[in-house]
Amino acid sequence: MLFRKTVFALALAGAALPAAFANSGSTWVGGELGFETHAVQSTKSRADVQQELQAFRQNPVAADGGRLVGGEAGYIHPQHSYAFQGGKLVHTDTIAHNTPKPSLAMTDAERRLFQEQYVN
Repeated sequence: MLFRKTVFALALAGAALPAAFANSGSTWVGGELGFETHAVQSTKSRADVQQELQAFRQNPVAADGGRLVGGEAGYIHPQHSYAFQGGKLVHTDTIAHNTPKPSLAMTDAERRLFQEQYVN
């Protein structure tokens, strides 16, 4: 008897499962806004898009300088590279090196706030 009730309950839950995950598209589902897809007009022709795809496949470099390699690695972030030239260590990459260094110094007010929030 217990076995039949368990099987019935599992079958009922299995039948209701697809309805629980149904998304009606543009309505509020479970408190979250759904999504809608629309056809978007483009100024590029299909030939232009195919040409861009072919160029990207030949040189798969993203806008930030990273490289899409596929497989488990997937994406390789750009890294700094250095070399000795003329007896000096110089940058040989194309990454910008003029960004300001982060400051680790805290003001007294920041230190008090940190201690109030996390230490006490």
